[in-house]
This record gives sequence, structure tokens and C-alpha cells, in this order.
Amino acid sequence: MAANSVRQDRFINLLSEHTPVLSRWSYRADEPYSVTVAFQAGPDRWVEWVFARDLLIAGLHGPAGIGDVRFVPFEDDGEKLLLLQVESDQGRASWFLDRNEAEEFVEMTRQIVPEGREEEHFDVDALLAEITDV
Repeated sequence: MAANSVRQDRFINLLSEHTPVLSRWSYRADEPYSVTVAFQAGPDRWVEWVFARDLLIAGLHGPAGIGDVRFVPFEDDGEKLLLLQVESDQGRASWFLDRNEAEEFVEMTRQIVPEGREEEHFDVDALLAEITDV
């Protein structure tokens, strides 16, 4: 993990199941627009999803996402939850997250790169070099 980054490891519950799944949430200043979440799929196997930090922030306040990653905030018996749904060609999965923990993670990302200041940390030249190096 690079300097100016944050990572949070959490157990989350599968939809309709009570089996905890280890997740690893990561944010880096040199990739200020995105959040990476990895789910442990086996002893040495992780499945990663990368999505916009703005999508996570929007999902804390209302349903968000129309693509492969969607968030839906809700309450269940007074517990603040955040439903995370992901979809790919290989299938779909849903997880319940503790919304307070998701809010804490977002706050940690804001301490690294405040909203609206992402362009100050984003290296366009490096991105162009990476995508044109074919």
C-alpha cells in the first residue's frame, strides 16, 4: 500500500446468509477518483471491484448506480445498512455493509483527498502513458 492511502478490512454478510465474508476496502491518493473493494473468495483468492468514490458517497444517501456496482441504503430494526450489489458476466452478488463503517471509510478518503480536489492528485500524463504503451 502506498503512502497517502487508506485500507479498511471488514467482515460483511452475504445477502440472505449469515456467513461473514472478509472485504478489503482501499483508497489511494494517486487514484483519487476510485475505491477498490476486494472480497476473499478463497484462502489465497480475492475478487476485486473498482468503482467511483462518488458512487459510494451517493449510495450513502440514496440508491445509486446503474451499472455493475449499485448501492442502496436502508434501515433494518434500527440498524443502518448499505446494500452493495455487483454484477458481471459470471454472475451477481449482494452484501450488507454497516453504513456507519462505510461512512467512516469515506471520511478517511476525504482526509487524504478532499472532494473536489481530486485533479490535484491525478496524473493525466501517467495515465496517457499507461494506456498508449501497447
